[in-house]
Amino acid sequence: MTDLLLTGRPALDEDGGLGAIRATVQVTIPILTLAGASDEPALLDGEAPIDPHTARCLAGSAASWQRVMTHPVTAEPVRLDTYRPSKRLRRLLHARDQHCRWPGCRRRARTCDTDHTTAWEHGGRTCASNMELLCPHHHTLKHASLWSVTQLGGGTLEFLSPTGRRYRNNAPPVSATTGRPRWARLLDAAYMADDAAPF
Repeated sequence: MTDLLLTGRPALDEDGGLGAIRATVQVTIPILTLAGASDEPALLDGEAPIDPHTARCLAGSAASWQRVMTHPVTAEPVRLDTYRPSKRLRRLLHARDQHCRWPGCRRRARTCDTDHTTAWEHGGRTCASNMELLCPHHHTLKHASLWSVTQLGGGTLEFLSPTGRRYRNNAPPVSATTGRPRWARLLDAAYMADDAAPF
């Protein structure tokens, strides 16, 4: 029990049984407190207050966050957003993008990162219309240089280089076979059982 409380998983039986148990702790932190602009306390499961410093430490070491948008007057939750895309969304992005979307790059989707076009910390949502696949090299380049990316809709991206040049990148077409494939004509060739081997 102590291992479960302190580490989120028991020390014994990692593969099954007790190893399948995961602890979930909900801490609600106001965004201004998280940014260090306010000293309003955070709440542990809506019950016990937590001082701002401890709340920031917990947020910094959390494996995942969920952002809850609330109405400014009624304080009712109006939208829930998470940073990490779901498995379903990742599969959709792999099917849509097929490879790194950086102009000229063709690294396969399975080696790419899922990137928020508008950064999550700047209000970007975790959805297909705000995400694209970038290989680790181009993902870093996008964030560490003056390159910028804009979603134009329908999976079309526009890259703006530091020199002001624009590169439009449409989502690759989904391969669809209509009629018989071209290689099928080889099966139609005449075959004679008494033909000698050519070697």
